[in-house]
Amino acid sequence: MNRWEFSHGIVGVNAPSWLTYEVHRPYFDGAESPATVIQARSAVLAARRFENPSPGALRFGMTMPASYRRLLVQESRLTAYRATVPTDLPDELASPAWRRMTGAYRRHAELDQLDRSGLAHWLVAVCLPAAVLEVVPEDLDPAACQDQVTAAVQAARAAALFGSEGLSERTTAAYRVLADHPAPTVAHVQAVAGWGYLLARHAGDDSAAPLFLGRARELLKDIAGELTRFTHTVLTARLALREVMYAERQRDFGSARALLADVRASVAELTAPDGDDELVLLETRRRLLDRHLEIAVRTGDTEAERAAVEEGVALDPWDVKIRMQAAQAHERAGEHEQALAGYLHAARLGPFGTGFALLRAADRARELGHTEFARVLNERAFRAAPRAGATRDALLDACRRDGDRPLAELTERAANRDRERPYANNWHYRMYASYFNLGESESPGLYARLPSLAYEFAERGGERGAERAEVNWQRLMPPAFRGNLIRESGLTEFAVDHPADLPEHLRTPRWNRLCEWLDDFDGQGPERQQQVAMVLYRLGFAKLVLELIPAVPVDRLRTPAELRLHHWRDLVRYVASVGTRVAAPETSFAIAEHPACPTNLRFVIAVVAVVFHARETRSLEEATRWREIGARALEELLAEPDRSPFEKMMAESRFYRSVSFVPFLAGDRGWLARDMDRAEELARAVPAEGPYQEFLKRENLRACVESRSKECYAFGEDERGDRLVAEALALDPYEPKTHIEVAEGLLRRALPREAADSYLRTARLGPVSTAFGYASAGECFRRAGRPVLAEDCYLQALRLDPYAISAARGWAAVGAANGMGELARTYLADLEAWGAARLAARRERP
Repeated sequence: MNRWEFSHGIVGVNAPSWLTYEVHRPYFDGAESPATVIQARSAVLAARRFENPSPGALRFGMTMPASYRRLLVQESRLTAYRATVPTDLPDELASPAWRRMTGAYRRHAELDQLDRSGLAHWLVAVCLPAAVLEVVPEDLDPAACQDQVTAAVQAARAAALFGSEGLSERTTAAYRVLADHPAPTVAHVQAVAGWGYLLARHAGDDSAAPLFLGRARELLKDIAGELTRFTHTVLTARLALREVMYAERQRDFGSARALLADVRASVAELTAPDGDDELVLLETRRRLLDRHLEIAVRTGDTEAERAAVEEGVALDPWDVKIRMQAAQAHERAGEHEQALAGYLHAARLGPFGTGFALLRAADRARELGHTEFARVLNERAFRAAPRAGATRDALLDACRRDGDRPLAELTERAANRDRERPYANNWHYRMYASYFNLGESESPGLYARLPSLAYEFAERGGERGAERAEVNWQRLMPPAFRGNLIRESGLTEFAVDHPADLPEHLRTPRWNRLCEWLDDFDGQGPERQQQVAMVLYRLGFAKLVLELIPAVPVDRLRTPAELRLHHWRDLVRYVASVGTRVAAPETSFAIAEHPACPTNLRFVIAVVAVVFHARETRSLEEATRWREIGARALEELLAEPDRSPFEKMMAESRFYRSVSFVPFLAGDRGWLARDMDRAEELARAVPAEGPYQEFLKRENLRACVESRSKECYAFGEDERGDRLVAEALALDPYEPKTHIEVAEGLLRRALPREAADSYLRTARLGPVSTAFGYASAGECFRRAGRPVLAEDCYLQALRLDPYAISAARGWAAVGAANGMGELARTYLADLEAWGAARLAARRERP
């Protein structure tokens, strides 16, 4: 599997999707990888047993519930692998083994009883209980079940029922077929022992458990002479595990420990006869070790616990449970740094326990004084398990501790299950619903509602005709914003190229209205088309805007409305090209020279032109020329008697902030200061009335203060620059860009540890700069001598952007801190080789 190719566009909840895939691959597609956890190899063995059937051949003793597969898909977000029956998996994603299973499943009615048994147990192993119940739709005749092969078929049905329903009436009935009148066979020994275990572990009344466990032991005695030493020892060990569990529940740890010691000694002497039984032996050793470790913890035997943890990690390094046990051992010993590393490692190996591991990691981080890192972990835990009371309460406490009331309220709402809108439990949707489906964004950030503002303007324009007031929110979101938001949220159904493609169950009334506007788009006038195009752009549909509004030569445009529409189209084209080969807004520049161009439009274009030439061409001459055009237009605007003081002061403030690029290019510090002084003076003095004008004033003031801070830093006035950044942050604490500027200021003062916290705030407030925030935090933590925190941040950056070479290099440098050094080095080497191959191929193109 090519990790970064496979991961492109798919962002796991807490771990890179490729990592979850590799650790649990048999559940996804039936194959295995070098990192596959022991427990997941049950499906690999089941496939081999199906190919080489033998009555009584041992399989794995432990199976996973139906929820396991669902959680795997949820955490990895590999939704293409969602399946309830084998045929649900697309053929191109299936391994050869899975395809064989699918073929057998399709013709299951034609299989003989031995192959039917093999198929049913294979389906149990890959967590497809619904398919098992199609293969074995009802309990078999008890008399027929005296036959070992038929009993094995019934046992698969019983296991599937328990995996999907728990200890239900149907589950009980299925097991009783085998447990009440068992025959002396391997299948009956395991079924009777399994039933005794379920009674001991899950029944309200476990008094019957000893009866069935004893019955299983007698059955095993009856067939001992027919079994190989290997099979008899493994069956004895499995039965002992059931009996040990019952003894533990009775708090008879002495008997449990003695029994476990005996069977562990017997299993230690075993040699598997072949590769298939080697897997059986490996699983048996792992399960015995797990119980030994749990008893050591319960009895306070620290030395035995440490030894068992060390052995378990060596035996099954990718297993989430042993990693959790290792972390817990460190925590009990007061080794908080090691416990933090252990919990972070465990949280990547889910899906069971991801939220819990992150909560424990957050507690250890807070204990160590890493408050912001702990807050990030609390948010990640909540995103992994948004309806779990523990993750909700922990995040609420963290928000309240930080005085972050808005996000505390958002957390409470996101934790309440919405059956009609399941996506509403998603953190990112709650924050930025406006970008998903014109829902109500709950983030207090200034840019969170921009699509809704554009919609409301278009709606008013449609009802009351054209309004003179220009829609002129300054923040233009980067072209990748919508895509990043959807990828990070995992709500991939929202990833559409046209509003009409959004499934009906995801739509809001506003979205349906937008679709109605688009249905009649060609029949609307240019003013109405511009209003709708603004909504589309704000939602992230820049490409669609360019498709809906064909380019027209400027000399063919006649009316101010046509000129405004095509300026907007050109601006969208320009902004969408940033980061690639920049598309200069030449059409807009020509529109400004058009005789029908209204003053306000010429003013807007002139300001855009100054910024464009300052950033892209670095031409002082062109920037100066356009500044002069803008100045004349501003003079005309300020002289208009029907323009309000709010409009005039906002226009003048924005003008001086933008055209200050000219003195900056000229290196005239005094001129630059005068421009920015005027821009700031006006921004602070704007006489806003009502919430909307207050919003525009706040947005403008924040942008102005941000620009002034850059001016200060450029001329060495770092202290004043830091004060201005602090003010910008106070105006909008939820703006990721400002937290980056705070971090950069801290780095200038050689404070990498403090800068890391600001980068973490950038990451958790994404998706504008989530991957960048994590990677930068990782670098700061590395420089500050915090390799455990650095390692986690680098991996989180790669979770979001698997191509991030700087993050991959950082991970390789500190990967050993969290026990993933070899994986990190391999990832970096493969990524560098992949990049070099692509570069070489590009150079060879004619």
